[in-house]
Amino acid sequence: MISYDWDTSPANRIYNPSQYGYIQDKALSRALCFLSMMSLSFAHVMLRTFSCALLALTNPQWLIYYLVADVGLFFLYKIVRRDFFYLVNLNGIVRLAIAILERFTIKLLVDFTMLIHLRGPCEMGGFWFLVTLLLSMAGSVGSVYLYSTHYEGDIKLDAETLQKVLGVLGTVWMSSAIAFVSVMDRKYLHTFYSLDTTSDYKRKSFLSAGEDQDYLKSKILKDQPDVYRTWGDELIKPWTLKNWDRWEEEKPEWFSDKWIEHVPNEYIPYDWRVKYNKTKGRVEDPMMRRRSSLAQVKMLMGGEEEK
Repeated sequence: MISYDWDTSPANRIYNPSQYGYIQDKALSRALCFLSMMSLSFAHVMLRTFSCALLALTNPQWLIYYLVADVGLFFLYKIVRRDFFYLVNLNGIVRLAIAILERFTIKLLVDFTMLIHLRGPCEMGGFWFLVTLLLSMAGSVGSVYLYSTHYEGDIKLDAETLQKVLGVLGTVWMSSAIAFVSVMDRKYLHTFYSLDTTSDYKRKSFLSAGEDQDYLKSKILKDQPDVYRTWGDELIKPWTLKNWDRWEEEKPEWFSDKWIEHVPNEYIPYDWRVKYNKTKGRVEDPMMRRRSSLAQVKMLMGGEEEK
């Protein structure tokens, strides 16, 4: 199971400790957590498939309306919270296309596989992950009602049978969810209903990284500037200005020309911007601008430029 492997991965627990680690290290707890995750995923996928099948039999248009509304609500949630665009550092129509594709794919995967690690703020978000699970349960109840009252085919399942199937799947879903919460590390429980956006999450990750974890902090600058626009000047800028000379001296592996290209000019000490030829006309030293103006005036008057 992918979510189990991702959570127990040592690398994920080191580089993303706020999201990975809900499976405890004890052997019995791990086994019970794995089983509860499997049964919960099974019940969720079956409920989702069950409701889609009944709607398709009753009226295919209703199924289309249901799926479009479900995806549309997720998109609207992300847009309203200004969290729709994904982390790809691109602009324009390409950025929009990638965001739509990524968000749709995430929704599809959670709906029909329930990959728990996709609850992260950068993907679906904890709150909407929980909403998706509850909507699947509600959708299955609604589809049973619509099938029982509106299906007019020759061969029709009786309402009692459908209710029994729904009851069994609902019981498995609920008991698995309770078992999962009982055996998981509950300090991660909030991640299953968190309202954090990508920006909130990145800010918390930056603050939680230690003084010796520059690499973790540096990864944020490879994201879209929108991710750190509201708090970058407060947190990232002082960090880069303070440590830039040390990085130039120590040359850590992550401190590459490619990474520097992602760094906003104002986050780089002026002397180094000049050496990188990275001012790009956006930020200039006032004294240098004044000297340049004086030099141009002298040259126009027939004087020699200062050396």
